[in-house]
Amino acid sequence: MQRRTFLRSLGLGLASSAIGVQSGAGTSRDGASDELRRFRITSVTSFRHVCPRPKLVGKNSHLDVHGDTTSEHCLRLATDQGVEGIGVGNLSEEAARSLVGMTLDQLWDSGRGAVGPIGRADHALFDLVGKALGKPAWELIGGRGPEWMPVYDGSIYFADLIPEHEGRGIARILEEVEQGMERGHRAFKVKVGRGYKWMEPSAGFDRDVEVIKAIRGLVGPDVRLMADSNNGYDLDETLRFLDAIETELFFAEEMFPEDVEADLRFKAEIARRGLGTLVADGESAGEVDHFDPYLDAGALDVLQPDIRALGLSLQWELSRRIEASGTPARLAPHNWGSNLGVFMQATLARGIPNFLMAEWDTSTSDLFDTSAFTFRDGLLRVPDAPGNGLVLRDDVFASKYADEAWTVSAD
Repeated sequence: MQRRTFLRSLGLGLASSAIGVQSGAGTSRDGASDELRRFRITSVTSFRHVCPRPKLVGKNSHLDVHGDTTSEHCLRLATDQGVEGIGVGNLSEEAARSLVGMTLDQLWDSGRGAVGPIGRADHALFDLVGKALGKPAWELIGGRGPEWMPVYDGSIYFADLIPEHEGRGIARILEEVEQGMERGHRAFKVKVGRGYKWMEPSAGFDRDVEVIKAIRGLVGPDVRLMADSNNGYDLDETLRFLDAIETELFFAEEMFPEDVEADLRFKAEIARRGLGTLVADGESAGEVDHFDPYLDAGALDVLQPDIRALGLSLQWELSRRIEASGTPARLAPHNWGSNLGVFMQATLARGIPNFLMAEWDTSTSDLFDTSAFTFRDGLLRVPDAPGNGLVLRDDVFASKYADEAWTVSAD
């Protein structure tokens, strides 16, 4: 998939895409539908959630410095029963206005999740439906996952190539890994592919290998390492890299442009080397159908659609397709540039049976009380509270976000 397609789906696509049905066409007819019919949307508020990172995140193989903040659109869905849903999501004012006056049974299907004009911006709806029914959001999609979700630090970029750190080289990268270990991480995804754009190809490849070896030497054999070249390698270079690093990666992500035949060759070469490395890809996919040929062929071990680009309902649909395919593939959604994305993944992880691990962006926020979640030794406990477990701090919203937010309501 081209990144342009991905960005379209993350932006305007979220605002306009309905999930398979037209407005007001909820089809849930289980015992919950009568209860959901009691709740009517009275207003929708949209705002941009900006979060600082604890460090300046560097380049990857294609893009320059990623900066020291993240930004994501969020929604607040208010109802006539005084219950509110909160979550990640981007809607146009027109789409938001169409939600006002609708009852939750019109927006929710017990077998598919969100339906109607909310489209893929469904995180707040999962929160709201869970609260309305007195259930955690993960229970709405089956409750088939573990209580503790494995996570990894996805922030190990080319810190050695940031001008203020260039003199320190790999030592700066090791410092970032140490900081991640102190925060409780026990798995790290490391960006490689310096030779694609930023260094002479041979020197860049050698630096990539040196970085992986140095990190392994620092963290020891029990910490999981993954590599991600953002399509900065081809297949031959990827195989040279696997041979050169002299350690086993947990998964290798987006090492070259995804292709069924190339991925099958990659898997065969991994097996021939006696390695257990998983092949991961798919972060740029804009539709669930994108993965069908990979599932049919068994070409990917790890499917990584972006958590916000698809939303929870379509991620759930993909989980069901994985089960139906009979392959051992698992989901590990892409999550970068989002503070709340890890909590979206938490709902998915405890809800479905084939979730692998979650990517955690290092940004922080004082807008949400996340004390219901416990993080230690690389695992995040997914709480049993109704909804998605997040509590918005109204005082912080009023002081930092209210002035820039917009609201549509029945008034």
